[in-house]
Amino acid sequence: MKALYFEKPGIENLKIGDVKEPKNGLKIKIIKAGFNPLDYNLISGNIIYNVNPMPHIPGSEVLGIAMEDGKNIKKGDRVIVYGKIFDNNCDMCFSGNEQLCYNGGIWGVITDGGYSEYISIGEQNIFRVPENLDDNTAVSIGIGALTAYRALKKANPELHKKVLIYGMGNTGIFTAQLAKYMGLDVYALSRKNMPDIKTFKEIPGDLKADIVINPLGGDLFSDSLKHVKRKGKIITYGILNGRFSSMDIAGIYTNEIEIYGSTGGSRLDLYELLNIMGTHKFSLPVYKEYSLWDIKDAFNDFKNRENGRIIFNL
Repeated sequence: MKALYFEKPGIENLKIGDVKEPKNGLKIKIIKAGFNPLDYNLISGNIIYNVNPMPHIPGSEVLGIAMEDGKNIKKGDRVIVYGKIFDNNCDMCFSGNEQLCYNGGIWGVITDGGYSEYISIGEQNIFRVPENLDDNTAVSIGIGALTAYRALKKANPELHKKVLIYGMGNTGIFTAQLAKYMGLDVYALSRKNMPDIKTFKEIPGDLKADIVINPLGGDLFSDSLKHVKRKGKIITYGILNGRFSSMDIAGIYTNEIEIYGSTGGSRLDLYELLNIMGTHKFSLPVYKEYSLWDIKDAFNDFKNRENGRIIFNL
């Protein structure tokens, strides 16, 4: 089968060629693939994870068509991949937290991913997509939407509470849409003007939220403390601006601020999310669609795009 792969990091090292078709699960024909920061940084060599195997096929967000029957998946089903590898044999897995499996990791990082004509993966990682979802939204669920949903669940929000979201990338947009579905009052720090969302290029000094979701990290993470109410919650799931931050610890304990880490989501989270998205309208802006085999052109556009995500077609 045809696939994209690299033997060492760097966009200049990406190759297109024929590779052996995998045979370790249900066969899925790939029709769409997302291009997100994980893929960009994986190819560039800027990640904190160990990449395996080498040569390596990247791609952690895909939409495909099942080419054979499984126990629950049927041939012809439109499906996405749950992007966490897990052994189903540790206390994290037993408790329904597969995303935290000690022996697991990210599909497409510790295993070959989906930038290829076909994949083969165990049915435990395959989820059927609701009919009402368009392909470009569906391919974005496994990372962007699932990460957003898990973060909001961790916050355990109450109706009409105020949530402040730092950044309106793909995951931020899903976070805002899901927060509105949950009945929250949504505010966002963003250079973009988002419809139906109160956005700020600079957060007003007197704005305080019950929940702050900050995946940016760096100096902006400590800024969250200025904008969270007493007994409020701060959720982090990213380090776009940096891994380290200094903050006022006294401000955390004297105001009883709760800080939560959230990563990806569990299979139950994805099941719940798909049920929600199957009955309510969600969407992401698309900047541009490319053939997967034109990934080098997309790579140059990734950092320069103003709004919307990049989607690959096969």
